[in-house]
Amino acid sequence: MHPESLNISVVYGDGVPNSDVQQVVESLPQLRLLEHLTDPQGLLEPHPEEAPDLVLVNLNGDPYLPEWLKNLAARLPAAGILLCGHHRDPELLIQAMQVGIREFLSLPLSREELEAAVARLWSARSRVPSSNVGGRVLAVAGHKGGAGATTLAVNLAVALGDLTGERQALVDLGRPFPDVGHFLDQEPNYTIFNICQNQGSLDKSFIQSLMQPCGPKLAVLHGCADFKEQDSLEWEALEKVLELLRGLYQWIVVDLGHWLDGLFFHVAREADTVLLLTELTIPDLRNLKRLWPIFREWFPEPQKVKVLVNRHHKGTTLSLKDLEQVVNRPVFLALPSDYAAVMAAVNQGKSLAEAAPRCRFYQELQDLARRMVSENGGKASSPASRRFWLFSRK
Repeated sequence: MHPESLNISVVYGDGVPNSDVQQVVESLPQLRLLEHLTDPQGLLEPHPEEAPDLVLVNLNGDPYLPEWLKNLAARLPAAGILLCGHHRDPELLIQAMQVGIREFLSLPLSREELEAAVARLWSARSRVPSSNVGGRVLAVAGHKGGAGATTLAVNLAVALGDLTGERQALVDLGRPFPDVGHFLDQEPNYTIFNICQNQGSLDKSFIQSLMQPCGPKLAVLHGCADFKEQDSLEWEALEKVLELLRGLYQWIVVDLGHWLDGLFFHVAREADTVLLLTELTIPDLRNLKRLWPIFREWFPEPQKVKVLVNRHHKGTTLSLKDLEQVVNRPVFLALPSDYAAVMAAVNQGKSLAEAAPRCRFYQELQDLARRMVSENGGKASSPASRRFWLFSRK
């Protein structure tokens, strides 16, 4: 819910006013226009009377983040800053995220897109911290493609189901290619797009009817493979989906993939824990060092993002200490390289619990599941109900 009005200032970075942008801003009744500026210096000076709640910056064709905009984010830390422009260059988006800018809108600016961005910013400012009542959302992500996020998400969800003796949820938000269905040899009956398109009917019974069972301990919400459908996914709808899933399942494992955009960070922020996968290579550590300030900005809680090393083996040039120096925290877990077992399971469309329950990688995931349950005050199922699972490790 918005207050009666939010004060907004509009800055034209190229010094040329845009009447179309002004018209869209003035069409929203919840926005009170303070000023149009062709010189950003006006916002860098003190505001003795009224400071803006929002600042809309029109970059027009500039593919780089200007230095004054970095200073603006520091000068107005309480204001939500929105960028609009013709370029969605990844370099520009990374620079914007590094200084705390969360929203980038495409030109020509639409009323609907601006209204949704304003709602997101206001919701973030007025958000009440989660009480963590209900199920736990566990997001699994890689800072690059091929890091192993889907392998970890699928098999950790299975391990949590086996450990607790209850059916758990697995949500596929991998983009651009959602692979959970391939890993489990499932053809999706419905996808998360179908749910987001029916927000008016969104309740526990509806969402449960669209969850696809996969064995007795797992229910899957598949991702959408259509690129246009992926572009239409809205954070507000996903937030509602996760809220409802919390009331249905003890654990909700989200395969968040590696696509580092606003949707990625919004979902990760909603999660209780983020497992971030990397490998011990020089390119990986360099890229992670570049991205880590963004993660610190979005997730100030030191225990929320846990760094995991995948495909770890002795004899590598780099050590875990090299990675710990980059992220300034201990590595949460080093997962062994078990290529043959993992690839055999993937190619069969089976979880490791079915294809290779005794492999080192899955045994580490079973330990990880126990650790996550223990740290969050949960309980494993009784020994009798887990007898086969326990025997399978001998």
